[in-house]
Amino acid sequence: MVKLWVMTTCSSKELADSLGVTVARVSQLKTQGRFDGCFTIQRNKIFWDLEAATDMYNEVGPIGASNTRKKTEDLDIPSFNESKAKSEHFRAELARLDLETKEQELVEASQVEREAFTSARAVRDALNNIPDRVSSQIGAESDPVVIHKTLSDEIRKALETLTNA
Repeated sequence: MVKLWVMTTCSSKELADSLGVTVARVSQLKTQGRFDGCFTIQRNKIFWDLEAATDMYNEVGPIGASNTRKKTEDLDIPSFNESKAKSEHFRAELARLDLETKEQELVEASQVEREAFTSARAVRDALNNIPDRVSSQIGAESDPVVIHKTLSDEIRKALETLTNA
């Protein structure tokens, strides 16, 4: 014996009346994907599977999420004095940070990054300029000790820009 399953179809208005909501709310829930698979569209008309849509609506709940809201007495709400103490603590921390910033004991990370980049670029440029400055001196020199001293002096001068920055 073969069982046939017959879908009970209804209009959006009938579904809204069945669920106790407005037609606009049904449309909103449909747009949110809450009723996926519970309707068919034929010639710009929506036919709802009343049983499937009702089950889907009741499964998740009318708001769209499971009812996991805690009761007020179950919440860990601090007392007024605790809240006031935390508020004063954070206000004092902000004042301390503001003072340290004004005294230049504390600086913004972006400013540090900018200055580090500038210093690194100056060192890079100084090191890249060494061959241009000393190539003629080294080319004319045959004594390895003098060549070594010349290169060492130039590298030291280039790296001093890093310590002076």
